[in-house]
Amino acid sequence: MRNQWQMLLLSALAAGAACKPNVGRAPSLIVGPEVLAVRGVPAEAKPGDSVTYDLLVASPAGTVTDPVANWDVCTTPKPPAESNSVAAACVQAAPGDAQGSTYSAAVPSNACKLFGPIAPDTQAGQPPSRPADPDSTGGYYLPVRAVVSGLGNRALMVFDLERIACNLPKAPPLVIQEYNANYKPNANPAIDRLDVVSPESTSTVPTGQPLPVASASRISLLAVFTPDSAESYPVFDADTQALAYRRESLSLGWFASAGEFDHDRTGRAETDLETTSDNTWTAPSVGEPTPVYLWLVLRDSRGGVDFASYQLMVTP
Repeated sequence: MRNQWQMLLLSALAAGAACKPNVGRAPSLIVGPEVLAVRGVPAEAKPGDSVTYDLLVASPAGTVTDPVANWDVCTTPKPPAESNSVAAACVQAAPGDAQGSTYSAAVPSNACKLFGPIAPDTQAGQPPSRPADPDSTGGYYLPVRAVVSGLGNRALMVFDLERIACNLPKAPPLVIQEYNANYKPNANPAIDRLDVVSPESTSTVPTGQPLPVASASRISLLAVFTPDSAESYPVFDADTQALAYRRESLSLGWFASAGEFDHDRTGRAETDLETTSDNTWTAPSVGEPTPVYLWLVLRDSRGGVDFASYQLMVTP
């Protein structure tokens, strides 16, 4: 079953590219090029609908603009014997022909059969296949792959799992009617701003220009989301044969090119109505003005994602 957070699978493609992070390095510290997120717009789509994908690629020198990526849509369901979130055949396939920093593609017309609640066609000489299981939010997902190159001696492979809008299976007719009347396709959450909070004042980190901070200082940060970032939705409960109404939880990943966060990840549970998430970052000790880059990646529990980039200038 798919994890409730959007899955990112990073893999080295070049020979000898199985690089391990430095022992003890925090996941939030960016020491080399990394794909931090893939965003699909819309966050949930019906078979046949077009989706546009873009990337957040970070490096110690800042956000990589217009990264070069080869894209493709995986159409191979994951065999039951495999434990990964996508089929090994999708990982091992040659990079796709579509190239660019963004990618637009239609959700396959048979996506709900390949990855959803409709039983796949039986192949000659093979036993019947069973439909995919939904995740805890009732969702099914289409793997979309990007292979990012040109960032050193290794390529980065990343999978976005695009949520597919499929019909509710094996539910009573009245429940299906209620579901269709109340379910709204997932929309991506949105980061509104990043604030620096002190006992004296609160200031917003500007976009496009660095915010000065003192060497080795501890900075209280507050990420603010838009009010509709955590959406409510119904999910079918097979045990009770009824709908349960839930609210999305939110997870926020924090990343920086230097310094240290108190927490690599923060967020809000589905019962938490707050639209903010706080963290503390300790600036590095520097002897001269040094730029530091911050990145936020916000995910909701139905597969939506948003991201933002900021710059600080650490001064002695």
